[in-house]
Amino acid sequence: MVDKIVSREVNLFRLKNIGFALRLGVAAGLSILETLPLFAQSANHLASRPIIIGDLIGRTDIRELRILTKHGAVAVLGAGNDRPFEIVNLTPQTIELQFHASYDLEENNPNKIAFKFYETERALISALILEEVDFTVLENEVSAAEVSQANSHFLPYPLSMESNTVKLIIYNHRNPILKPTKVRVALSYAINHETIVKNIILGGKADIARGPFDEKSPLYNPGMESYKFNPKMAIQLLAESGWNDSDGDGILDKGGTPFRIHLLYQKGVIIDEAISRQIKINLIKIGVDVTPRPLTKIKINDQLGASEFDAVLIDYTFENNLQSLVEFFSANGAKNYMGFRNNTLENYVKFYHEVQDPAKQATLIKSMQGVINREQPVTFLYFKWLTHYLVNVNKFDNFRDGSARGRIRPFEEWIIKNPGN
Repeated sequence: MVDKIVSREVNLFRLKNIGFALRLGVAAGLSILETLPLFAQSANHLASRPIIIGDLIGRTDIRELRILTKHGAVAVLGAGNDRPFEIVNLTPQTIELQFHASYDLEENNPNKIAFKFYETERALISALILEEVDFTVLENEVSAAEVSQANSHFLPYPLSMESNTVKLIIYNHRNPILKPTKVRVALSYAINHETIVKNIILGGKADIARGPFDEKSPLYNPGMESYKFNPKMAIQLLAESGWNDSDGDGILDKGGTPFRIHLLYQKGVIIDEAISRQIKINLIKIGVDVTPRPLTKIKINDQLGASEFDAVLIDYTFENNLQSLVEFFSANGAKNYMGFRNNTLENYVKFYHEVQDPAKQATLIKSMQGVINREQPVTFLYFKWLTHYLVNVNKFDNFRDGSARGRIRPFEEWIIKNPGN
């Protein structure tokens, strides 16, 4: 899928620039398609002032990639000619954007953004230490500290996670194994949330999640079950659902079907790798065989959209409103990849639209969370407190917006300290 997308975008890019390349008289004997990347590199070499951004194929779908500009977040790919930049190079590993000459940039502002995509977080860490990358975001505090200790030009800046950004496991309710509520509740009891938060990379810097909204949300329902680690309860619920180890192989079975599922997770992301291992360890102890499977973010999104999955470990950000809940959990929600449907939830949504009192509407949203908490269409894991971005402070200045949160400025507002070097 990604190859088709990249191929289409590359062809559009080349066709758009063919006349321009001809006017410049590229070297005789070479085809235009062969020389366009060379042209992009050589013609802009002296004037090029790039920021090189490192990213992971496991956490970024290039179809969803956006960059922050002075005019807001802008999609990198897709239709439309109102973007302040054009794509000058596009491969599965690299995307290079050049700001238009008419864009209001000073000589010490970057005029090109280059994204480099890496297979693993280890490879990205190495690229940072070797200064092959200027900027990245690392969710893993340990990784951020490693880079800073190895190369003092990089400083890790902690940044508060966006509100209601939760790590969760999505279940496919079309799978007969995962359709019963008791089974999903059992899985939530069997996963040790506290171990994940305290011992797996996070160092306790996260709150265990009970639902889609964190405790600071005005819509948070405090009366929800936390599903504290209780493997005995998990085994009991599975037995009540007809799951027993009839052949003594250590794996539960029912009607001749073993309880085996695949867990998809973001390839190369250290935290997700560790969580997937912990989930496998926890669930095999109750007789559930989980096979973790790392995939690129593009493939994860494709398999979610095609309903071709058992379970998926992802991050998701909910907005503080009804629409966000409906989109993810309502039967006809655009992002209800699970195939989840609950009549009580649908009735609460209907009642919400029939009342005008904001207090009653808030109560209904809290009631919806109660339904979601009881049904466990997903297993909510945690709300992480911080992420970290790393910048080569030896090369760049003016990259923070000055607010208490210290967010990143639009890239074209950064200042290159020595633009002539």
